[in-house]
Amino acid sequence: MDNLTAEEKQQSVEAFESIIRKSEKALSHMKTDAPQTRLLAKRMKAAQLGLDTLLAHWEGRKLDVSKMDLIEAKEELEGLLLTLPSFLERSKEGSGQRTYITRRIIALKAAVFYVDHLIEKFE
Repeated sequence: MDNLTAEEKQQSVEAFESIIRKSEKALSHMKTDAPQTRLLAKRMKAAQLGLDTLLAHWEGRKLDVSKMDLIEAKEELEGLLLTLPSFLERSKEGSGQRTYITRRIIALKAAVFYVDHLIEKFE
């Protein structure tokens, strides 16, 4: 994952920021006790940790997180990563949506890679 260009790194950060923004907006319209709300909140927390991990690795920012939070985030990010190829297959070649999904895939793969590396440091 260290072979990403500066542009790909910036696009990965922007992809996570987009995920977080959209999640926050969706959460504001959901009932607080609904199962979907808890799932979205969990995914949003994982996305934030993914973003923080990328920034910590690429920009040297401090990251203070527990091993359990890393494990939970990795599971959520891997789950999100599994859903994207089906969206990619349905998108048109050269479309903005395809570009957007591709950038998300790169961002999620990078975050999972670095989160996994951080988990290994705890062991």
